[in-house]
Amino acid sequence: MRFPHIRWALSLVPPLGLTSALFASLILAGYIADVEALYRPLSGGPATHPLTAVSLASLGIGLTFWRLRQPSVAALALAHGALAIAVLRLAELALDVDLLGVVTPFQTTLAAGKPIRMGVNTALMTATLAAALIADIRHRLLAAQALAFVALGFPLVSITGYAYGVDKFHGQMALTTVVAALPVGFGVLFASSNRGILRSILSPWVGGRIARVQIVLGYLVPFVIGYLLILVATNNPRELFGLFVVMVSAFISGLVAFSAVMQERIDQIRRGAERRLRFAANRDPLTQLPNRRMLLDHAERELERAQRNGTPLSILMLDIDHFKQINDRFGHTVGDQVLQRIAELMRSVLRKQDLPARFGGEEFVVLLPDTDPDGAARLAEKLRQRIAVESFPLLEGNPASLSISVSIGCADHAQGAKFHQALDRADAALYRAKAAGRNRVEMAWA
Repeated sequence: MRFPHIRWALSLVPPLGLTSALFASLILAGYIADVEALYRPLSGGPATHPLTAVSLASLGIGLTFWRLRQPSVAALALAHGALAIAVLRLAELALDVDLLGVVTPFQTTLAAGKPIRMGVNTALMTATLAAALIADIRHRLLAAQALAFVALGFPLVSITGYAYGVDKFHGQMALTTVVAALPVGFGVLFASSNRGILRSILSPWVGGRIARVQIVLGYLVPFVIGYLLILVATNNPRELFGLFVVMVSAFISGLVAFSAVMQERIDQIRRGAERRLRFAANRDPLTQLPNRRMLLDHAERELERAQRNGTPLSILMLDIDHFKQINDRFGHTVGDQVLQRIAELMRSVLRKQDLPARFGGEEFVVLLPDTDPDGAARLAEKLRQRIAVESFPLLEGNPASLSISVSIGCADHAQGAKFHQALDRADAALYRAKAAGRNRVEMAWA
């Protein structure tokens, strides 16, 4: 199953590759047209080497060929080409030899003015981006994702260096290189978004939602705080450090508070779902009365209380007379309506502490706490009479109606006995009520 954010991320891979290829092509166009601003955006600052532009263009074009689970030979070849350039450049830096001179274009432009070189950070970034794309094409998705995360660190650090004026942060990585590298970096990263860490971050669940907000804020807010501190920089380092601590502490506190709010919202939904599940597990779906499971659980607690306190406990077992004939003659829809109406009448007659439950089919059981046999008999008779005088409509809008009667067996719970024994006695009393002509109340024999 792919989450919506994952589908969105996967759909961005080719467009991001195309964007990077266009930026890299624009840099190369600057060399062709001799427009220095296109490859050296800051006067006197670092410039994008043409081989860097070629490598990023190759990776970008490779991403445009990318399709999920469909390896592209063209993309693989372009990625290997970019990797070869980056590795050779790293070898040049390590061995102090010229390995790329014969394939480097625009030699005249490179020799004039301030030297233009592919720095070590740019070479490492290009190598890891190319390796990430190769790993993705070969279905090594977790490795591809890890390499893409590492590769994105180079341009992101460079952005910080340019924003704060810290040359060591960006080194020889030009701003144009950063702009061309970021789309291909995110494109390679998004290509593996249905696996690993990125799948968790892009999930629609609470963890993913919180992670997305925290990642964005975790980068942007400290970035803005640092920039503001530069603007208000004072001659007192302690004052500046104190201001930094206060602002970062406030940000972290806000982030924790946001996480707590999000967690609580999701937890409220979870608790509500659990309550609904508990209700559904303990209720009869037709009558909304407690089901047999809830009755037995409640009966055990009431039995313990009655034995502990020496209080009476009685049981009613109720059966609708000739209910099968109602179903056979009028259909199950009318039968269901009869059951629902019987449940409503039981709730209207019984007391708050009584527990009526649907025991099965047309049978109902009522648990009567703190009620002796005489009280149970009176309550059973009241319930029988209330049902007997009720008119049960056949169908909604149909003026015809049914007269329904019930038979009820009553039993008290003997001290020290099990609940099922009292239930059996109530069932025996119910059987006698039906044998005696139905529509009556019978007490269990002692």
